Amino acid sequence: MWPCSPRRAVAAELVLALGLVLVALRAREFFRARAALLQAVYEDVATATRAAAAAVEGDHRECMAVVRGLVADLEAGRLALAGVERRLARETATHPHLFGVVVVFPGSGGALLAPADLRAGQGRSFVRLDRVLDVRATDWYAAALAIGDAGWGGPIRGSYTGHYITLYCGAWAPPARADARGHVCASLSLHDLEALRQSLPAGRFGYTWVLSREGRSLSHPKVDWVRAARTPDEMAEETGDPRLREVGRRAADGATGSLQATDPLTGREAVMIQAPIPASGGSLVAVILRDDIVAAEPSLRRRQIDIVVAVLATLTATGGLLLAGGRR
Repeated sequence: MWPCSPRRAVAAELVLALGLVLVALRAREFFRARAALLQAVYEDVATATRAAAAAVEGDHRECMAVVRGLVADLEAGRLALAGVERRLARETATHPHLFGVVVVFPGSGGALLAPADLRAGQGRSFVRLDRVLDVRATDWYAAALAIGDAGWGGPIRGSYTGHYITLYCGAWAPPARADARGHVCASLSLHDLEALRQSLPAGRFGYTWVLSREGRSLSHPKVDWVRAARTPDEMAEETGDPRLREVGRRAADGATGSLQATDPLTGREAVMIQAPIPASGGSLVAVILRDDIVAAEPSLRRRQIDIVVAVLATLTATGGLLLAGGRR
């Protein structure tokens, strides 16, 4: 093998230079197309996430209005135990998204009376919860006591229905009985929230995640996280990614925005787009896996293949010239 001739060496250098220019042009086209695609997807997901958060916000405000209206009528003496069944039926007919409404009346001797209108299968049913379970031992009543005068609680598994719910409760006192204390609670189904979550476009490239003001998971692809009320702070500890704490902080502050962080479900890098639900103080979070967007776009895959082909062609042609020039 003789050293490569000067002409062959120059030709090889030209081929290599032209090949590298071609590769650079292909790479620039690829990165521009990828950036445009990612931006378009992020904007579409952000728009859909804000719209869904606004829909949830509307449901939450109606839930709060129902409780406040009942509390006002109970305290003014306009609603008594005898008329509560009819009133609850009217409220749930007017607001069909409500999973249930329960009014806790303070009875004599410390007893609690708890008439409720609850979703049952395809319909609804009126039930006296105090006759079928120990109201004081239920999670939802414990939540009502913890809430105080008025506020949101959950996720909670309903003691009577076995259904996971989030609820808004308000305290009230009967006329001329300031020492007695009752409660009104209206609940929303987390199954309904899950159905909404699954319908959002973020599911094509990731998933959505619903948080309470305290950062508790209300809806998530991993149901166990909802049952355990997992928070972003807990996941930041487990993944070692402190950026996840920002998701919980935004939920608490009712803030909007986006950030890059480790997806606690897959362990992959993700963009998290967050929209607030001001009525309850929660957040709807779209978790987008960037690599899934790129992998799902045929034109980008073709561009990647073109880059690989251009690199191989350049190396093959350059190597061929050098080898040919080195032969005797």
